[in-house]
Amino acid sequence: MDKNKKIAVLLGGSSTERAISLRSGAALVAAYQRLGLPVVPLDTQAGRELPARLLEHAIDVAVIALHGPWGEDGTVQGLLEIMGIPYSGSGVTASALCMNKALSKRLFQSARIPTPAWQEIPVTLSRGQVSMEPLTRMVEALADRWAGKELFVKPSSAGSSVGIQPVAQISGLATALAAAAMAAVPPGGEAVESTVEILLEQTIVGTEVTLSILDGEPLPLIEICPTEGFYDYLNKYTPGRTRYLVPTESLSPQEIQKAVETGLAAGALLNCRGLYRVDMIVDREGCAWVLEINTIPGLTETSLAPKAAAAAGVSFDALAERLLAGATRDP
Repeated sequence: MDKNKKIAVLLGGSSTERAISLRSGAALVAAYQRLGLPVVPLDTQAGRELPARLLEHAIDVAVIALHGPWGEDGTVQGLLEIMGIPYSGSGVTASALCMNKALSKRLFQSARIPTPAWQEIPVTLSRGQVSMEPLTRMVEALADRWAGKELFVKPSSAGSSVGIQPVAQISGLATALAAAAMAAVPPGGEAVESTVEILLEQTIVGTEVTLSILDGEPLPLIEICPTEGFYDYLNKYTPGRTRYLVPTESLSPQEIQKAVETGLAAGALLNCRGLYRVDMIVDREGCAWVLEINTIPGLTETSLAPKAAAAAGVSFDALAERLLAGATRDP
């Protein structure tokens, strides 16, 4: 490894997932420092100043630790492409497709990769608030399709379980849609009128698992078991609130193999690379349903990808090295 190359860890940003990105980025910076590599943390909240800061620090390669819009959606990847700076993770197109859950689910359906039934709903906000009357009328028009079905409501282009919530009855759908839309508005965005795309997704009853993939190779499958409720933001980032089982305890070897094959197929379809994670539910018949692909998984102390890497014998520092070694640009 060339120890003369200047590394930028891009972290922070302006999305609702800023706090998690700061933690992921800090973990990477510490790893590169332990490895004796020249590293500079750059907070992309600087926005328009970022190109100048990359030039100022003579950055040779970027490791991206951003989560959510303006970092995980192909935007910063596009900037790095223009500047000729190699970067970790998936390219512009794969990042954009995976960040938009509705677009990726359309592609899963076209390739016959199982994904739960869904519908995308536009919710308009003005000064951070939702007008409930038109939203209620919209929900009434959906009643025939979704009545009697348990749903999850989530922002179409957000991660870290931001805004996600279960809906057991159609009568609670309008309120859930409004709450999900408001949760997806980044700090400072409350003052403008905007439309947030919200995903309705039919609940699949089964075992929640995640497959992290590193340089095309699957890491051990992890079974996710919250101590109460579902795998929301609180359970995801609070130590002790979720049990992570490696190896899984609820699936047979055949079901594990099927889930791994499905996850690999989903990642290959969207041309993901580097380190990424495929979230799935395995139902009672052993079918693995793809929920989404996360192209820049969290790297905090409770995050899933480092746990999977550790189970495969890959330390965090070795994982950081792999991210750096795999940095490239779209061909």
